[in-house]
Amino acid sequence: MSDPHENLAEQALANLVNQFARPLDFLRELVQNSIDAGSPRIAVSVDFDLPKPGEALGVTRIHVEDWGEGMDGEIIDNQLTRLFASAKEGDLTKIGKFGIGFTSIFAILPDAVLLRTGRHGENWELLFHRDRSFDKVRIDEPVDGTKITLFKRMSREELDKFVEEARFILTYWCEHSNVPITFWDRTEGALVEEVDEDDPFAAFEGEQAAAVENRGPEAVNRPLDVDADIAVRVRKDDVEAIVGIASQPLYGYYNGGLTLLRTRNVDALGHFEDRLRHLVFKVKNDALEHTLTRDNVLQDNHWEKAMGVVLEARLQLADALLERLATAVRSGEDATVWQAHLARLCDEEDVRQKVTDAGDNAMFRSVLGEPVSLNAAEACARKIGAILLGEGATPLNRAVHDAFQLEILADTPAVRDLLTITAPRPLLYFWSQRTLQRAEDVYVLPQVLHSDELDDQERKLLQHTEELLQKAVGWRIRDVRIGDFGGPESGTTEALVLNGNPTEKVFQRPSPGGLWSWVPAFLTFRRMLINRYHPLFRAQLLASTENPWLAAAGLASALLHTEDIEGPKVYRHLLTVAHARLGMTA
Repeated sequence: MSDPHENLAEQALANLVNQFARPLDFLRELVQNSIDAGSPRIAVSVDFDLPKPGEALGVTRIHVEDWGEGMDGEIIDNQLTRLFASAKEGDLTKIGKFGIGFTSIFAILPDAVLLRTGRHGENWELLFHRDRSFDKVRIDEPVDGTKITLFKRMSREELDKFVEEARFILTYWCEHSNVPITFWDRTEGALVEEVDEDDPFAAFEGEQAAAVENRGPEAVNRPLDVDADIAVRVRKDDVEAIVGIASQPLYGYYNGGLTLLRTRNVDALGHFEDRLRHLVFKVKNDALEHTLTRDNVLQDNHWEKAMGVVLEARLQLADALLERLATAVRSGEDATVWQAHLARLCDEEDVRQKVTDAGDNAMFRSVLGEPVSLNAAEACARKIGAILLGEGATPLNRAVHDAFQLEILADTPAVRDLLTITAPRPLLYFWSQRTLQRAEDVYVLPQVLHSDELDDQERKLLQHTEELLQKAVGWRIRDVRIGDFGGPESGTTEALVLNGNPTEKVFQRPSPGGLWSWVPAFLTFRRMLINRYHPLFRAQLLASTENPWLAAAGLASALLHTEDIEGPKVYRHLLTVAHARLGMTA
């Protein structure tokens, strides 16, 4: 009958062997063991022995070498091999810190594993077999640190995929290791380029030719960085963080430079999600740990401290974004990406306040190409009740700018987002007090027609209508003219009447809740411009051939109704005047 303790130990060993989703993740564990052993550098390399004649498989050799403290017999017995069976020992119930990671080496099902190590004058060689049993012998040859070689049979076609995956795994888990790590593809056809062992970081200097198919030793690790459009770096006590913003967020946590977690899942942010979800960041601290399931970082006091540094960097990032945006706006560079990033960061009140405090900074560009600050845009809103947007230096946009000294901002989704998110917050927080309108939705640039440009019927109808309006409304009607709002097609797209100064050429469209609706009628004087091609005007023009005063009365009433600021008294007066002109009494 089998020993239940032995069965449990075998099950535990199997779980440790297969503890990672990808078999080659064992490389991370070996690197971690080397770092724990104090190695100043780590070298990983791959060799391949071609198949012998008549055979399909060659032998791949994966070497992981360090120059750390190494192991003596006691460490081997008590911290490395307690879960493995040997010819001399059968106790499978204990395992040490080196053994936990070392067991994962068997996930790739190696044909053999050779380990050579030395410490305290002892030098040892261990050969692990495919069934995970091992032989241990003492050797005379001195070993500096620990050298591990895995042997695995595979075809030449399998080799290329294996090498690339090994490179990827090392880069993923060890990209920011504090200890220099190199990877060397020494399979057939590899170009041998020696690395300066006295300066293992030298591989970072200069660019290696992309055309070289198989290089010499490659530097795996690199300084902490992020793939972001803009980033800032903060170091506080034993925490280092780099925080940036890009089109997609990414969150990375590192212990000793080894990857604990790199994810886009906001669960990794805990209660910091609202403030950090838009960011790309990496934070590095030797006290950070992953959870037992390795799918998240342990959110303890060390994690809280690290995230506090990320928050600090986030505010510095907002400052950097404001400066970068101002530079882009002033230089004529496309500022869209910086405006969009800043708008995303303004989701939270502290960043939004920082942006509004920088209201004199250039954040937008006008349709005329001039830098515009947030405060200047807000001044436009105070003046006419809306911030104007448009595209290009069109005649209308130029005319509005020249006539009213209003800045019209180049219209993009990013500009709208930034203007909306930075709007003053009323009591109802979700409601913005800032209105955004296209300039062409507020103003029209019609052609004001002179009397000699009208036909006789138009001149007669205009004269009668103006007389009736001035009699009914009085001095508040200064002028009534006819204009071309954009040809015959404007008859169905434009208003019947606009109010404005013909000498300034720009007219404001009537709109509910606009200028004409809230100013008392007795304080309002108007210069009316009638749309020559509006269907109602064309109908009254046709009617005027039969009865000019009746047509003028209908047109005048329609004009007043469009403005909708006069009371019933004015309409009664208008009818009285019209009846008189028609030879009737009221």
